[in-house]
Amino acid sequence: DGLAGTIIVGDDRALLPPPLRGVATRTLVLKDMQITGSGHIVANTPGYSIRSGNPTVRLVNGQLRPVLDMRPGQTELWRIANEGADIFYGLELPGYSFTIVGQDGYPVAGVTRAAILYLPPAKRWDVLVTASAQPGSTWLETLPLTTGPQGDAYPAAKLMRVRVVGASELPLPMPAGPLPGAAASLAGAPIAAHRVIRLSENAAGTEMYINGKQYSPGASVFSTPAILGTTEQWTILNETGEVHPFHTHTDHFQVMSVNGVPQPYTGEQDIVPVHSAQRGEPGSVVIRIRFTDFTGKVMFHCHIAAHEDAGMTSYVNVIAPTRPPARN
Repeated sequence: DGLAGTIIVGDDRALLPPPLRGVATRTLVLKDMQITGSGHIVANTPGYSIRSGNPTVRLVNGQLRPVLDMRPGQTELWRIANEGADIFYGLELPGYSFTIVGQDGYPVAGVTRAAILYLPPAKRWDVLVTASAQPGSTWLETLPLTTGPQGDAYPAAKLMRVRVVGASELPLPMPAGPLPGAAASLAGAPIAAHRVIRLSENAAGTEMYINGKQYSPGASVFSTPAILGTTEQWTILNETGEVHPFHTHTDHFQVMSVNGVPQPYTGEQDIVPVHSAQRGEPGSVVIRIRFTDFTGKVMFHCHIAAHEDAGMTSYVNVIAPTRPPARN
């Protein structure tokens, strides 16, 4: 029913150049709700059903179109999270750009700038935003998005008014290059195993599959485990007519290519949208994942909540490397 919260682990401002370590921070939580004709919030209650294609009310930190004030020239760090169950966002702040310093809880291996931030469910971005030199206001808004012929179409919506008022500040220089703690690229890593993950669903969209199977707590879609300390390459194929945001627990990954196009490395992440099939060809994303943290079941799934609930979930069993027997 939408119960979710935000935890900030550590302060990533410590990874920024000294002039930026004291900037103000904002946590911006994007959520949505559907309203009945009598003005009540739709939940999992008899007589009502949450459908991702229905009209929704978009909220920022639980508020409808709140106002955020900045001083002219001021730089802030915005920690943005999509905590909705199903809906995608394409964030734009007209006249501004976002300087990306973190993605999915990891510092970036290369600072980049973007005019639009795409957030499938569960996506997180840490960005620096510098207010205009002149007083005024604009809207943080989400652009219209379509997730494919079997998916949903989301209209544009104004989310938060950004108002520039008060005494001016001198703009701060933006960081460049990798930030401390960023993961090294896996482009040259030895690959211990190659795996294929096929995402599919029935015609009604009521049953979802990974490699032809719905989720079973006692059975992975893979017959062989992964080895702790090794790197694997996974090819994720989306055979459906809608985008599926692919997510892993525990270990982040590096996106190597999208639909056959090599991707520049800017840092690790734990969620990536896999495009819908086009003209009979599945959408594809190739990732490399290094198992560095724990043995046990590492979950992966589509992060549209209705899709993971419908079966598009599985896990890989990670085991410790075997040691040869000791010799006298």
